[in-house]
Amino acid sequence: MNGTSGTGALPCGREWADLVAVAVAGPAADPELSAHAEHCPHCAPALSAAAAEWALVRAAAEAPVPSSPGLAGRALAAVRSARRAAGSVDVPQDGGRLRVSERVVEFVAREAAREFLAATGGGRARSTTVRDGTVSFGLAVRFGVVVAEVAEGLRAHVRLALSAHLADRLPEVVVEVVDVVG
Repeated sequence: MNGTSGTGALPCGREWADLVAVAVAGPAADPELSAHAEHCPHCAPALSAAAAEWALVRAAAEAPVPSSPGLAGRALAAVRSARRAAGSVDVPQDGGRLRVSERVVEFVAREAAREFLAATGGGRARSTTVRDGTVSFGLAVRFGVVVAEVAEGLRAHVRLALSAHLADRLPEVVVEVVDVVG
């Protein structure tokens, strides 16, 4: 340890962690240590260094963090999707019909998309909605992928997954690229 930063005890016997606590909370955190540090050739520079480092931490904590473009819209779309009244898809069967909730269709489509995108590394589905016979994805594509190939592969994979549950009553699958991720 060099006496100005690190861990453990300084040559005078005071602990680095105690000096950091004073740098963070001020002299009231440990008045005796604060008084000692004013005159100690080991503690004074260590406390000064700790205070300077914590000033950077404070500045970073106070700096506004910009949200990504479209974040509010995507969040509101997800909330609206979760809150809307669920419709259904009717699947004819021998002896009757099966009614499948749009929420179930949405779940199957979202899981199929997650599976496809994880396997291909193409990106992430930011939103999934089902409305009026259409499954819509808001897609964040990975930088460098061919968007048309990812979108077409996603459509095909989702339609295949849904066909196991809905037979020939497949919804249209719409993919909209809403973001690019690194």
